[in-house]
Amino acid sequence: MESETSPLVGVVGLPAPSPWPNANARLLGLGAGLPVKPLDRLAQFSAQEFERFTLEWAAGYLASKVKDVYEVQQRGGAGDKGRDVVVWFDPPSHQARRWSLYQCKHYDAPLGAGVAAAEIAKVLYYTMAKEYSVPLEYWFVTHRGVTSDLQDMFDEPARLKAYILANWVERCSTKITKSPVVLTNELKAHIEAFDFSIFRAKQPLDLIDEHAATKYHLTVFGAPLIDRPPPPAPPSDVAPGEAGYLSRLYEAIAQALGIPVSSAADFAHDDSHSRLFDRSRITFYCAENLKELATDQMADSKYFDTLLDEFENGLYYDYTSLGLTGIQRLVTTVKSAQTIQLGGHVLAPHVLALDREGMCHQLANDRNVRWCGP
Repeated sequence: MESETSPLVGVVGLPAPSPWPNANARLLGLGAGLPVKPLDRLAQFSAQEFERFTLEWAAGYLASKVKDVYEVQQRGGAGDKGRDVVVWFDPPSHQARRWSLYQCKHYDAPLGAGVAAAEIAKVLYYTMAKEYSVPLEYWFVTHRGVTSDLQDMFDEPARLKAYILANWVERCSTKITKSPVVLTNELKAHIEAFDFSIFRAKQPLDLIDEHAATKYHLTVFGAPLIDRPPPPAPPSDVAPGEAGYLSRLYEAIAQALGIPVSSAADFAHDDSHSRLFDRSRITFYCAENLKELATDQMADSKYFDTLLDEFENGLYYDYTSLGLTGIQRLVTTVKSAQTIQLGGHVLAPHVLALDREGMCHQLANDRNVRWCGP
């Protein structure tokens, strides 16, 4: 048996949420039930979908957005003693370690007082037995919310306490352990002294808003018109991440001018090639901005990688064409990039003209496409 200050035995780290099926369709607004309001979609989740959703919420919101969180762990399953998702606010070495409990359940209907009573009873029983300490907060998290009468009890904790005591035999006794738990004088005294204000319900709209602060949100609810921030201007100094495409550009400029080129200073006297250098950096960073959109807002950099595949395959005969100088091959490839068809790719609606040009430099940077030589 654990003491009040001991960590919860058997709690495991949060597993990674599994990917949502048909993510592209959700993001594009094709199929997958769109347009559907997020609140309505949440209410329609299957048990598997709600589990995935709550893991995303726990990993993306609780673990990173809630103030002073030390660690988020998943309990759940047989023998969890009424604990599902545990949020620690102190390290294991801390005495009287503070924690909150989130009970994430998929119910066929809004959670009512009768079902909630059985879950609350587990916390009352196991805290009396000192299996674990009293959490700072206990949240019910469901996809359909709670009934009005249960919410009234959460709003008036004394009513909730009275309901538990009055309905212990019917609602609680047989739902805690294999053997019925009798409401002894000791247990009744523990319940009477217990602070029932810790029991709360996470409102579905609040749950959606908190999930919206995570990187997973768009692949769940879709958003065909993503608010893309303006592309940043290139830094004044060349960054290490630009080495690949700039070396290919230097080769082409060196070939055109007939001089060795290792930096922009070597052709600063030539306005035409200096403008080409500046524009290449602008378009490269514009495409980098598109990559950040895929990584940060769409939760998966693979979207950008597959877009780069489209450009690499579609422009193959342009960047490998024979009989052209390096500058000519670059110009030919950039022109073709402006007309290449991207089909139903999830990022297609967000691709700008500068992105298309920048994708050519992305190919030179990441895929070793060369403008000079074979």
